Amino acid sequence: MRKPFLTFLTISVLMAIAPDLYLGLRYMGSWPWWACLADALALAWAAFALWVLYSWCLGQVRSIRFFFTTFIYLIFPKMLFVVLDMAVGWCLALGLTALAVMALAYGKIWGWRRLVVVEASFSSPDLPEAFDGYRILQFSDLHLGTLDRHPEMVERIVEKANSLKPDIIVFTGDIVNHDVEELEPYVEMLSRLKAADGVLAVLGNHDAVDKRHEEQLLRLMSGMGWRVLKDEHVLVGRGDRQIAFVGVGNIGFLPLFSFGDLSKAMADVPEGIFKVLLSHDPNHWRMQVLPDTDIQLTLSGHTHAAQFRIAGFSPARWAYPQWGGAYHEEDRMLFVSQGISGTVPFRLGAWPELDLITLRKSP
Repeated sequence: MRKPFLTFLTISVLMAIAPDLYLGLRYMGSWPWWACLADALALAWAAFALWVLYSWCLGQVRSIRFFFTTFIYLIFPKMLFVVLDMAVGWCLALGLTALAVMALAYGKIWGWRRLVVVEASFSSPDLPEAFDGYRILQFSDLHLGTLDRHPEMVERIVEKANSLKPDIIVFTGDIVNHDVEELEPYVEMLSRLKAADGVLAVLGNHDAVDKRHEEQLLRLMSGMGWRVLKDEHVLVGRGDRQIAFVGVGNIGFLPLFSFGDLSKAMADVPEGIFKVLLSHDPNHWRMQVLPDTDIQLTLSGHTHAAQFRIAGFSPARWAYPQWGGAYHEEDRMLFVSQGISGTVPFRLGAWPELDLITLRKSP
């Protein structure tokens, strides 16, 4: 653990001090007194960054939010200006930096409230005719601790989801940041989510920090009328035809956050039936779902699209090969929701979303 801490601290110090060094030498010919003051503050910020990394391990989200805010408004503008100054000159660099800061301010103040509906479809020859046109409403990553002062956002989510009149609603994990208490004020509100075939859910990596926490969370979610699939499946019928919804605990590349069992969830699923898998981490799709199963449709979340998406690009792609939207592999599909919230209340381009997925019978 020592090496990542030192690396993080070194990078933070460089981000804080290097722009002042460049600006002082380029425009003042020396290291001016104001740069020394700025760098004293920057070093304090870097030390705080180290505390934030430690806090992240402990789940202290308030420290993380403060760090992110100070980075956006104090550190990032200097870094961006220096890069642009070297490329296009100070005048244009100043204007572009101002525009970037205004865009980030929009994401911090308003962007995380901009709820959108994303529509997609999936066609499969394995889908029974009776389910042609079946509509799944997916949402993910509520992180209710981040919305603790904005219950109106949760109210909007419930109202919008119900207005779409889906056949089933599925939630693909991370309902809280770390504490069960984050969910308690919203139990009644979220219990109003309604669909013909009910509400299904799975747990994400934030939802199962320990056994006691998980049990309390499951009790509250069950009290909301949600069916939490913990390495199990349910069958949904239309007449004499059925499809299976399979749900697992989080499974990903990091063993620390992998606690699901797909083979257990698939036990006794009727052979040849059309299957929809709810799995929080999209890495699970290529790790296990594609090579080891015949599951046709997988629904995931987890990435948040890094809460930043511009012109189809998101930094999330550096960590996740499948980070947002639909991905196809022959006749199978993974759909990754960009989610609703995150540890930090910020969204730019990767707006909070509800995903309406329509199933179609193909020849």
